[in-house]
Amino acid sequence: MNVVDDSAQQAALDIFLPSPPPDVEQQEAFLDEAAALALAGQPITVYLQDEDAWAFEECEPVRALLESAGESALPVTLLGLDIVVSSVYPTTEQMTRFAREGGAPRAPRSAAASACGPGGAPGGGAMPMPREAGGFAAQLLGVAPAPARPEGGPEIGVRRNLMGGDHGDGLPGQDAPAR
Repeated sequence: MNVVDDSAQQAALDIFLPSPPPDVEQQEAFLDEAAALALAGQPITVYLQDEDAWAFEECEPVRALLESAGESALPVTLLGLDIVVSSVYPTTEQMTRFAREGGAPRAPRSAAASACGPGGAPGGGAMPMPREAGGFAAQLLGVAPAPARPEGGPEIGVRRNLMGGDHGDGLPGQDAPAR
């Protein structure tokens, strides 16, 4: 187990567990792993549903998740106010990674940058924004001239123009009087 002992750079994890657990052995194994990480200096707080009911009520993300998804969403792992794992017990590697990454300093990002995908920058999962306007947008902006419009309409050859000559009597012939 590779655990970083520098708890000043680790974020606290809050883990909400069901009581009684659906699988007692699995929950006991998880609690042993969490205790080992806590003894190594990782900040972890575990809340049991029956013993710590107040925490389930006061924690808004957990309360909202349980109201919408029910108790099948337990266990729930929080990093700050963000739910990072639900419905399964987090592994030792996940708990270590969440605490390490959650405690890492982050540059502030705007909401617009967050919409660009992971990392908040073009190329971080999103298509890069074009640097020059093109197509119809360029015409609207006045960057590109609109193509010339055809004069008089297309050449139709020997075909007949039905745009005003057919009144339900069929096609007018050469000898038929125009209406």
